[in-house]
Amino acid sequence: MSSNRLGKLIASKWRGLASKEGRRRRRKGHFAVYAKGGKRFVVPLSYLDHPIFRVLLEVAEEEFGTVARGPLRVPCEEELMDHLVSLMGKTRHSAGDRAANSAAAVL
Repeated sequence: MSSNRLGKLIASKWRGLASKEGRRRRRKGHFAVYAKGGKRFVVPLSYLDHPIFRVLLEVAEEEFGTVARGPLRVPCEEELMDHLVSLMGKTRHSAGDRAANSAAAVL
């Protein structure tokens, strides 16, 4: 088998694998965050400005440090992360400040 044909075959296999992993891909304008249990959350980049998420990142920095190795992980249970993502989707920044104070008390 020629090296060109082999290269095309390998590329084809990788594309096939990548399409199977398509659900793991991030959408444009989103990023992935992992909770303690390993559940993956894909959230909009706009959440980075949300007070609740800022508190979550501060707690993550306290627990894991500032050197990032691997995916972004947050130190909260999956159920709490589900709830926080729901809150961030529903609240505006002004209401988010109150919610962030509540989230800080829970974390």
